[in-house]
Amino acid sequence: MAWVAVRVELAEAAAETVAAFLVEAGAPAVLTAASDEPPPPPGRARLEAHVPAAEAPRILAALADELAAATAAAPTVAVAPVPAVDWEAVFRRHHVPTAIGARLLVAPPWDIPDAPGRHVLVIAPGMAFGTGQHPTTRACLEEIEAVVGRGGIESALDVGTGSGVLAAALARLGVPRVVALDVDPAAIAVARENLRQNAAEGVLLLAGGPTAVRARFTLVVANLLAQALIAEAPALVAAVADAGHLVVSGLLASQVPAVLAAYPGFRVARERCEASWATLRLVRAG
Repeated sequence: MAWVAVRVELAEAAAETVAAFLVEAGAPAVLTAASDEPPPPPGRARLEAHVPAAEAPRILAALADELAAATAAAPTVAVAPVPAVDWEAVFRRHHVPTAIGARLLVAPPWDIPDAPGRHVLVIAPGMAFGTGQHPTTRACLEEIEAVVGRGGIESALDVGTGSGVLAAALARLGVPRVVALDVDPAAIAVARENLRQNAAEGVLLLAGGPTAVRARFTLVVANLLAQALIAEAPALVAAVADAGHLVVSGLLASQVPAVLAAYPGFRVARERCEASWATLRLVRAG
């Protein structure tokens, strides 16, 4: 079968949405720009997906609609034929064990290292977001480790659990009660399997959003896009116990003021930034 490479340069804020679209459209995987290429300009991202040549016209037409819907500023799309390559091997080279913080390590199932002193979370890369490769996932895991390490975290809520990696980390780090939510049925299925694989079956996994939650938690983690963090702010605030912590991620550094404006009763206890992405730990003001 002949394949073509679809290369997209676009606004960084739209990269995750467009990458998910390309996978759903039929690409086995979506890669970022190769390490031997010059980095994209600030605020931009490069994606490359390989699709069957016969399907390329359909996918490109749908991609144009997706880019317009994602309001990706001045995107560029290029198509080139590709030689026969072992893409499975390329995919596996891209997903490698990643040590995070002092006590965590995220690994794909084909490369599980011996890591004494660390909780090894085995996550199969796939449709659901969250493999430890993205800055927001890493920052959330680091903040989870830091907050749980301080003690007093008796319950945690993971909103938009995706692959379930954050919920698995919470359980493995010893949080007694963990609840994980996602609105995507496919993500729920992936998270359920990953939780089972990581000895975290005690996590209560539910389909839905934070508005359905009536309990309060000493730690709430929401790795969502900025628009969702703003829209779901009232429900997220209601889920945080009086002396609890709220970790929000998935926003660009430039979006921090707009997100903070949606949480007027909270102050920033810690801010982490990596590659233009921001992760905030919020606590109630005063």
